[in-house]
Amino acid sequence: MNNNRRCNARYVYSLCCIATLGGVMFGYSTGVISGTVDSIQAYFQLDPSQTGWVVSSIFVGCIIGSLAAGRLAEKWGRKPVLLLATLAFALSAIGSTFANSFALFSVARIVAGLGIGLAGTVAPMYMGEIAPASIRGKASGIFNLSLVGSQTLVFLVNYLIGRGMSEAWLVDEGWRWMMGAQFIPVVLMLFCTLILPESPQWCINHQQGERALRVLEKIYPGLNKEEARQIIAVRSEPQNAAKGSNSLHYIWQTPVLRYALIVGCSIAVLQQLTGASIVMYYAPLILNTGEMSKDVLLFQTIFIGLLNALGAFIAMNLYDRFGRLPVMKVGTIGAIIALLLLSWSMLNQQNGYLAIFSALLFMMMFAISWGAGCWVLISEIFPPRIKGYAMGLAVSLMWIFNFLVTQFFPVLNGIPALQQAFHGAFSFWIFAAINLFCLLFLLRFVPETRGVALDDIEQLLASRLKSGKASSSATVASVSTNSMEGKS
Repeated sequence: MNNNRRCNARYVYSLCCIATLGGVMFGYSTGVISGTVDSIQAYFQLDPSQTGWVVSSIFVGCIIGSLAAGRLAEKWGRKPVLLLATLAFALSAIGSTFANSFALFSVARIVAGLGIGLAGTVAPMYMGEIAPASIRGKASGIFNLSLVGSQTLVFLVNYLIGRGMSEAWLVDEGWRWMMGAQFIPVVLMLFCTLILPESPQWCINHQQGERALRVLEKIYPGLNKEEARQIIAVRSEPQNAAKGSNSLHYIWQTPVLRYALIVGCSIAVLQQLTGASIVMYYAPLILNTGEMSKDVLLFQTIFIGLLNALGAFIAMNLYDRFGRLPVMKVGTIGAIIALLLLSWSMLNQQNGYLAIFSALLFMMMFAISWGAGCWVLISEIFPPRIKGYAMGLAVSLMWIFNFLVTQFFPVLNGIPALQQAFHGAFSFWIFAAINLFCLLFLLRFVPETRGVALDDIEQLLASRLKSGKASSSATVASVSTNSMEGKS
């Protein structure tokens, strides 16, 4: 019996949409700073280093939250951790809206990071466990779509709040209204997460078979008792073999697990080095030539978010049809071209339509490739017995490098000698080179996971190690054919 044909896709997608509200808050909390950074800079009278901290302080919390998320999710369950993330988002919204000092604002942003670290680790994990292999690319892609969609929404909200208002009002009050708008998605996340069922994989791992069965029967209508026993038995096997697997020492001594950890963590790190966070967070500063009004700059960020969301939507519909790697390769090549165009426009001080077009093209190509692909791959490339630990480590590394990039970009971009010689283009040459490395990494090290059941990922990785090839369509076909009923 093929579980992929019999699954209730509508139910799976509905669960994913609820779980991905963590992605909505993720995107909203990170995106809101784009329209407020210059006002906050003026309000608190910050220097370039402190301005970088306004943007990057959130990632300190992300690092801590993601490091704790895997262990908490294994101990308490996926749903309680998502509720804990909601609490962090609520506290952050209060603190960042009413902060009367730079220190308090920074603390509130760090608390928001805790929520992002928890939700950004556990929500993709939950969605990957819920979704059958045939629709896992689209189901997991919902997380990235919600992330970038909410960033687009916050750009629109920032624009509507700031439209027609004076610069003085934006500095004194406007940024507080932009921060306070977070209360609406926080309340929505709280109520929706309360009705979310626990992941059946977690229930099985903790000997709660009846509880798991209630969810599995909704995912696979008509499931009989024998089939249910097979599903629970197969999904229990990785947990039975997992003693000691939540330690770096154990993973490092097992070649296939070491390979999975290195590749998965590298994917997470490389996503942050592509330059997308810089284009997203610092768009008004990058595109500002001194001749544009605040309204125009805020309006332009909406289109950056829209193209990012469009790319994410395209990607989630292509990954299950053509595979992860072909789509990511095309998108990476497009991102390289867009970065070169953007750097050329800055070098020649043509920060007009060419710069805007290049930034939009880059965000769309990034979304199609590393934006969506990273979240899909890290949710499925780790074998089940190390998933909690490995995802927590990968996402924490993601935030460490996001912190480093966003913290030091204003410093690098503001070096007088580089600005005078290259007018901001130098940084984007670096990002173009990194994107070229990302393409080479995909070609050499990343296996194709389309259609592979999560319980067979370890077998796929072992075959990759043995053959020395990054992708083997024959292996994928073989693994998919032999996937047992109930694997997801």
